Amino acid sequence: MKEAFTLFDTDGDGKIAPSELGILMCSLEGNPTHAQLKSIIAKEKLKAPFDFPRFLDLMVKHMKPEPFDQQLRDAFKVLDKESTNFVFVADLRHILTSIKEKLESSEFGDMVFKKNGLGTH
Repeated sequence: MKEAFTLFDTDGDGKIAPSELGILMCSLEGNPTHAQLKSIIAKEKLKAPFDFPRFLDLMVKHMKPEPFDQQLRDAFKVLDKESTNFVFVADLRHILTSIKEKLESSEFGDMVFKKNGLGTH
């Protein structure tokens, strides 16, 4: 967050203008609406440039992270190509054994079998 804040502190005084808050929040994936931004600026009485500690306070108060279960549902929608509310084990295996923090094939098998109450395979 500090790096993002510093990018918007164009004159190097350690502060950003209230008008830059929305762009900065969007750069951090906050995506507030115009109405939400107006409300934040009014509630917080942001009339003058503010510093990084004040920015952190604003983020804690006004940026609500998306619940993890919603993120998980959205991820599974990508795999559920036919909107059946089911995912093929082969597709899930491919994703989980191919992404950045790869699962070993045996770890995936253990996870699937334990989740389905089948013990180990």
